[in-house]
Amino acid sequence: TIEQMNDELAQACVDGLKNLDIHNYPQPINMEVSLLSIFCGLYGISNEAIRSEGMNNIRQFNKLSANADKNYGQASSNGERKPNPWILTKILRYHNKDYYEQIIKPLLKKNYEAKKKEKQILINQTLIPNKIDLTDDFTLLDMQEKAANGEYENEEQIVMDLTRLLVYYEGETEDIYAIKGYDAICDTQVLYHKLEGTIYKQLEKININFKNKKNDEKTEDKKESKPLTAKHIFKKYASKFVKKGCKFISEDPKILTVFQGYKYKKLDTIDYECLQMYFDLIKETIAAGDERVYEYILNWIAWLIQNPGKKSRAAIVLQGRQGIGKNRFTDVIAELTSRYSCSNITNIDEFTGRFNSVVENKMFAVLNEMMNYNDSKKGVATVMKSIISDLTIRINEKNQPRRTAENVMNIIYVTNADMPVQLDTDDRRHLVCACKTVHQVSEEHK
Repeated sequence: TIEQMNDELAQACVDGLKNLDIHNYPQPINMEVSLLSIFCGLYGISNEAIRSEGMNNIRQFNKLSANADKNYGQASSNGERKPNPWILTKILRYHNKDYYEQIIKPLLKKNYEAKKKEKQILINQTLIPNKIDLTDDFTLLDMQEKAANGEYENEEQIVMDLTRLLVYYEGETEDIYAIKGYDAICDTQVLYHKLEGTIYKQLEKININFKNKKNDEKTEDKKESKPLTAKHIFKKYASKFVKKGCKFISEDPKILTVFQGYKYKKLDTIDYECLQMYFDLIKETIAAGDERVYEYILNWIAWLIQNPGKKSRAAIVLQGRQGIGKNRFTDVIAELTSRYSCSNITNIDEFTGRFNSVVENKMFAVLNEMMNYNDSKKGVATVMKSIISDLTIRINEKNQPRRTAENVMNIIYVTNADMPVQLDTDDRRHLVCACKTVHQVSEEHK
């Protein structure tokens, strides 16, 4: 269907159809004006008053050839069968150039911008963005390949794919961006928090080549336009990416939810024989044969898995010789909570310093012989007590937006030292396990 012309532009076209030499036989519009093309254009005008005025102006303000005048009625009848108001703009472009440049061209631009805005408003009203799904393998690399291969047909498709990867929300001093990415170490999709400038640099690298799009012929004096990138699309449809905030778990669809299930699915049946070696490791080595400690640890692990986003507010300290299986024990828990765990933190700065974003949105962490705490066992205990009990944590990572995040971390501290931490006699936040050497692995057996 042919798009209708608004009254303002239609009136301007009619006003410009003056002082023309009108011929009978149709020729290319750039060569001469034919009577048929005039009628096709005028019959395409939906406003009857403007159309009627245009009809009256044909003979009144223009010069018709003898054949055109003779075949006036036939041309009118033929033109009525092929209405297209946009033919008038082409006639004026080639045969009333000054008028076209001064009047018609600005109106065409105005009309284009209005249609563009109207289309964008419609898209914003009807387009339902995707949600970031950490079980979905789609990454920015996939989007970059699709864009380079010309697989996108329109901007809406780009927006739908981009909403699978990116959101932003208001921070304390600037907007905070969260983008999905692949963590090769954990072999899973995770969320990264980044600054606006960093995100824009990533999006600028995705050049959009629309499928089956025709390239306009460039003249010598026409400057080549800048390539369309994913950054332009994001900024244009920014309302589709905005969230109220970020939480580890939330039922509010306007809040970014970090926790989206575990890497492993719950089994319908339990193979206790398969688990027996792990149970034996916990009971004989970690709990040193103490039935109460063994039950506590099993309950602690079960509670952790069953209550994502909650804190037990009690840490486990594993003290024992090297190679007896302490890290083998914690590695299993870290793998079960993969994507939401840190299996090896060795520096106190990763909790309190400039590099502490590693602990954000982590429900389980293993502290392995933490260094850089000035040999203060009491200092370690104080830091751990805060991390164990506080419900929020301050993120001060370099090149990231500063922010306050939920502290959902549950901790196991692994050490070979005889006195790993100094605790108060009435401490209620730690379970200290003097691990027993049952099966020790030497270097030659690793």
